[in-house]
Amino acid sequence: MKVYISTDMEGVSGVVTFQQTGRDEKGEEYEKARHLLTADVNAAVEGALSAGAREIVVMDGHGGGHHFIIEELHPAGRYIIGPVRIQAIPKLDKSFDAMLLVGYHAMAGTRGAILDHTQSSTTWYNYFLNGIKMGEIGQEAVIAGHYGIPVVFVSGDKAACEEAQDLLGNIEVASVKEGLTRTCAEILPPVKARELIRAGVTRALKRLPEFKPYLIKTPIEIRLETQNTDVADGYESAGWKRIDGRAVTKIAQSALEIL
Repeated sequence: MKVYISTDMEGVSGVVTFQQTGRDEKGEEYEKARHLLTADVNAAVEGALSAGAREIVVMDGHGGGHHFIIEELHPAGRYIIGPVRIQAIPKLDKSFDAMLLVGYHAMAGTRGAILDHTQSSTTWYNYFLNGIKMGEIGQEAVIAGHYGIPVVFVSGDKAACEEAQDLLGNIEVASVKEGLTRTCAEILPPVKARELIRAGVTRALKRLPEFKPYLIKTPIEIRLETQNTDVADGYESAGWKRIDGRAVTKIAQSALEIL
């Protein structure tokens, strides 16, 4: 079994503020969050190993791509880090059997979701593929589906897990916290969260024959509603079709072009 793990940071156990994610500064709280992220990743790797995985590739998918504590990473995985990438999900191909999403968050505008956003919390408002509103969980599932790979597990807050199951069906999830506001949550102790991640990944991969890749019809109509008109101005100047003051659209011929 060959498994690809894509990671983000907002859905990691114990993370509830943008300060922790390093968006505005990389101080003490961000450094603590890096350790939390790395431990959640290691729990997912351990869960995959327990299910029989023999090859595990893990991508640091949070902005900048350099957030793991490298010295603490589980030795059974191979890790993709660094900011400049030709592919949205580097090294993903048809040879993988499953994709896992660790530390993910709900799409922009989700009530009671920790640090909800889609790509950018300052420039993007809503994002649609063929009329279906999606966040980053959906985007990952669409790209994985291009290669015939199902997303079988998601960890994050309760809202992110519900979003994943609404879109992808009865996949395995690990809800490590519940948002009370955008920056306040009832959390599980990280050690408990890692237990849930480890066990959920193992269950997901043992259920692998039950899951199907998420497929979307091509060509794909991308519609993006931006936060402000100046953001839409920039997309229009880059070749997108302007719909109204804040919205633009574009046609992608492949799922690999949606980002």
